[in-house]
Amino acid sequence: MKRKILAIVGLAAVGVGAIFVAAGGLPTSAASTTQYLTGAVTTGDVTHDVAATGTVAASSSYGVAFGSPAHLASATTGTGSTTWTVTDLKVKVGDTVKTGQVLATADTADLRRQLADATIALANANIALRIANTDRAAATTTATIRQTTMAVNNAKTQVSSATQTRNDLLTQIKLATIKAPIAGIVTTVNIVKGLVAPSGDVIVIDAATFDVTADVVESDLASMAVGQAATVAIGAVDAQVTGKVTAIAPTAAGNTTGGVVSYAVTVSLQDVPATVRAGMTADVTITIDSATNVMTVPAAALRGTAGNYSVLLLGADGTPTAQPVQVGLITNTTAEIKSGLSDSEQVVTGVNTPQNATTPTTGGFGGAIPGGGFGGGGGGNGRRGIGN
Repeated sequence: MKRKILAIVGLAAVGVGAIFVAAGGLPTSAASTTQYLTGAVTTGDVTHDVAATGTVAASSSYGVAFGSPAHLASATTGTGSTTWTVTDLKVKVGDTVKTGQVLATADTADLRRQLADATIALANANIALRIANTDRAAATTTATIRQTTMAVNNAKTQVSSATQTRNDLLTQIKLATIKAPIAGIVTTVNIVKGLVAPSGDVIVIDAATFDVTADVVESDLASMAVGQAATVAIGAVDAQVTGKVTAIAPTAAGNTTGGVVSYAVTVSLQDVPATVRAGMTADVTITIDSATNVMTVPAAALRGTAGNYSVLLLGADGTPTAQPVQVGLITNTTAEIKSGLSDSEQVVTGVNTPQNATTPTTGGFGGAIPGGGFGGGGGGNGRRGIGN
């Protein structure tokens, strides 16, 4: 009998203990061990950036040759039938030059002899034209008028041809002195003083200004425009410079990576350090959109979808409460809040459940808050990207 009474008392004690635990007397449930990760509502900037990698290159490169005008170095040129013997060479590879600076000269003795002959030929052509005009004025019959008219026309043709020959020789003599078409750096010298110059470009000058061309994936291209700001990091010289988008290729780049189509985007660099050289690798960050001096929260705090966003505010008692918000620009890390929150409020960004909890929480934030769940969703007003 006593044993039965003791068993009943024992069962009663266990029942009371269970009721105590259920009432929150002991931290054995998942709810009592859940820790909320939070972030503060702050004022700051939100930027939507596109990242790409490219190569530094001179913004322009010009080739020069004896007897030819300056031209883009990628163009093909020749020296014609004239032989150019270099009489002076004033630069070497690596020299910095100014626009109009004399770089090299070639011998013009033969050209000047040809010019003297052309000058005489032009004088003779002019004499022949005067005689033809005199004969035409004296003609009285139909036959003589026709003949003298033809003679005048032929003389005019000879004057025009002789004039052109003489002008061409004057131009060739002028082009025997090579001058720098732009300010920049000499990158190629293919001539030696005293020797005959080869055909093609004999000196190449790269501009002192630089561009970076990088391939941007097609999904980012629709948000890009000429004039957008960019930041360019050049790791080889530990430099970071600013720039602007100056060109967006209308057609896709020749190569694709993993089936992803990309387009060449050119960024013009500003205030480039003297240590930067063409060919260096550059990491480009192009700012697609930005919101400055606005209210922000971590993007992980957003719940819901576009047009129906909310956050969880953590109260003083540790209980989260849903709060609807209106958002602006959203990136992978930060979201602009237009209304619904106040500065310094704490928003829930995630859940941390200890490993030894009796009932472990699984999944995302929705495992702890009914109907909850973090993930950011799509951009509230269509302005979403990666960045700060």
